[in-house]
Amino acid sequence: DFLKVTLDAGTEVEAKIKGTDRDMDLAVIAINVDDLSAETLRAISVASLGDSDSLELGEQVIAIGNALGYGQSVTVGYISALDREIELEDGSVRSFIQTDAAINPGNSGGALLNSAGRVIGINSNKIGGSSIEGMGYAIPITAASPIIADLMERQTRNKVADGATGYMGISYQDVTEQIAQMYGMPKGVYVVSVQEGSGAEAAGIMKGDVITKFDGDNIDSFEDLQNVLQYFSPGDTVTVVVQRPMKGEYVEVSLELTLGE
Repeated sequence: DFLKVTLDAGTEVEAKIKGTDRDMDLAVIAINVDDLSAETLRAISVASLGDSDSLELGEQVIAIGNALGYGQSVTVGYISALDREIELEDGSVRSFIQTDAAINPGNSGGALLNSAGRVIGINSNKIGGSSIEGMGYAIPITAASPIIADLMERQTRNKVADGATGYMGISYQDVTEQIAQMYGMPKGVYVVSVQEGSGAEAAGIMKGDVITKFDGDNIDSFEDLQNVLQYFSPGDTVTVVVQRPMKGEYVEVSLELTLGE
């Protein structure tokens, strides 16, 4: 599997994912500059960021993206609401920009610009649930910028060859949404047992822990964990976040895990 980026003039290049923030619907990708021609590099310009904290109701905005995958598109509208609070999948509540500019699958992830051409938000078709006509949402750039800055610092990784990925040393059970609600547990991967002498044991992972993050990526299921592990080899050290039951409640614990063979 690989990610393909189509640049202006139809140039296609392979990209790698540096990091994602699923709850905020953000990702940072990287492409190799050596894969680009001098002409393409000259055509690329850096977007100027605006200040989403200074926006006003009724201000005109422009949404740019690749709506429905048909190619670059531009839609125009106005700011319908500021600081619109929406509950995310993890249960947290955050504020977003609401606009009547059409935001559909494809131009989600594109820029929301003000009339001066500055990026004041990142379009998101995911936020707000099912799309309703005249109600699009964007992540304010002031909220997105620190997340993007953090994701940019992640190491760009290549997939490891099949059968050569790092080994944790746990047996597991998925904590589904239904199980989480029924037993008051966080969603993630429940550790049923830890193998003696494994990297998990050395890191301090314990039976009863629920793994919720691996190297900064949210983990909702063992499938998520397997997908992330494809990029790590034996000997790699990563930060694993677990929710640990202590005195009747779950407490977040960060652990340094060195993967085995």
